[in-house]
Amino acid sequence: MILAAARVGFIFYQRHQDNQPRPAQITYPQTADDYVRPPKIYPYDLESSKKELVGKTVWVRTGNILPYYHYNSATRSADLAHQIGVLPPLEKLEIKDVILQRAPVAPVPGQVVVVSKKVLAVFQKSNDPGSFAVSVGTNTGDDYNFTANDAFFLADPHDLYKHWPADVWAAIDQHQAKKGMNELQVSLALGQVVGASSGDYGNRWFQYKDDGNLVKVTFAKNQVTDIATGEDATRP
Repeated sequence: MILAAARVGFIFYQRHQDNQPRPAQITYPQTADDYVRPPKIYPYDLESSKKELVGKTVWVRTGNILPYYHYNSATRSADLAHQIGVLPPLEKLEIKDVILQRAPVAPVPGQVVVVSKKVLAVFQKSNDPGSFAVSVGTNTGDDYNFTANDAFFLADPHDLYKHWPADVWAAIDQHQAKKGMNELQVSLALGQVVGASSGDYGNRWFQYKDDGNLVKVTFAKNQVTDIATGEDATRP
């Protein structure tokens, strides 16, 4: 009876342990990067987005993916039918206004057209005297969905990640990957990912489209171990 009671007690103990929340598995060494908390904004309509963004400087967080357009200050509208290009990583933008503009939609016979508008941030670039616009959200009826926190840094990333060595920042600013850099650093250097392998964070490869050129970067323990370009970047 004593042995049976002990066995029952052990089974209950095991079940209790199995039900306990387990700490998240860390697949790479934690660094100071994990403790950086970039500031965010919380707009809920057009006016609040103006208060949060107008007059601010932002830096492109998701490089080579955000399309931008010419903005006409006389008509207070952007030429959404003609994309200029995509904003490169860490492009510095001065936000001058935030507007709502209906997105061009090709009508489909027999379907009800739902009026959807883009929330556009009007900006100027330091190396171009023109005015431009980029989407920072969408609006349908009374509903707003903002993407500014994902699209931009609202503080200078050079200050947020000032613990990075000067040679790393030099490579990032020149949109180059170099051995020893981590996933975050390479994403800020090369921008949009167009292909990826399976694997844990910091232990996989990514393909980037940098200025039209394919670059394949392999990571191990969250450090770049290999960089391939040209035909080599297409091989698995």
